[in-house]
Amino acid sequence: MHLIFLLLIGVSGERQRRYLEDDDVPIIEVFDLTHPTTWQDMEEFYSAIAKGWKICINCGIPGLGTGLHLEHSTKLGSMQPATIPTEYLLTRLAIIDVSHMTKQISSSLILSLDVALQWMVLKHDPREPTLLLFNFGWKSKSTKRQCICKIPGLSYELAEYIARNLTRVVGVATDAPSLESEETREMALRTVSNVLGKNGVYIIENVNIKRKLPERGCMALAMPLKMREVSYVPARLTVFCPKQKTDRFVTIALKKPGQTKELIKVDGDVDLYEILNK
Repeated sequence: MHLIFLLLIGVSGERQRRYLEDDDVPIIEVFDLTHPTTWQDMEEFYSAIAKGWKICINCGIPGLGTGLHLEHSTKLGSMQPATIPTEYLLTRLAIIDVSHMTKQISSSLILSLDVALQWMVLKHDPREPTLLLFNFGWKSKSTKRQCICKIPGLSYELAEYIARNLTRVVGVATDAPSLESEETREMALRTVSNVLGKNGVYIIENVNIKRKLPERGCMALAMPLKMREVSYVPARLTVFCPKQKTDRFVTIALKKPGQTKELIKVDGDVDLYEILNK
């Protein structure tokens, strides 16, 4: 038996069939949603934490690239990403696209619970381990490693609601450098990071969203660097999405040995030079 990614039929499809034939399976696209980092930047970051420097408290550093943490990323004694169960890193992906609100209202948008509940995915606990990705449409204006605070984020009430009511949400991600908002940025304990982290929900920041992705139907694979004795680690985030609009969703299934078909298609050629020199 071989492990592959397949598309299972949706609720509105044929209820009696549990598996799909090869001809039923559209191509799956693979997207890398990662901003790279460098060892030098990470070394300076870890060194500053070890010395007790107050770096970017409740703010974010876009130049560090995509990273993952539990609780506050610069707080000594925080829970470590290395302890996250593997089954919580391969998840269902749900995207909450509020980029239009960021453009129309404020680049420092505070997403409240009342507004967020317009998205059905936040009204009910998902059936499977799920990663929520908040797309604020945030773009960095500088490639330098510096602290940025004027960014969109979540209200404390929304973060608390996710942590306490959506029990199968195992992670929350954002394309901004931090999930903290103007409401929580000056707080010490009443922060988005603390309420999520203490409830076992990890945070992924600086997600690289280059194009519009389906809000439903995708799977996500988070790959944090497995480092010991650190609370913040570089991470790679890869998602698998249907190429065409469909009521089916990407999942994992077993397939009998046989003729191989092209089920997965990478979006464009990989430019190694571009990756290493960003």
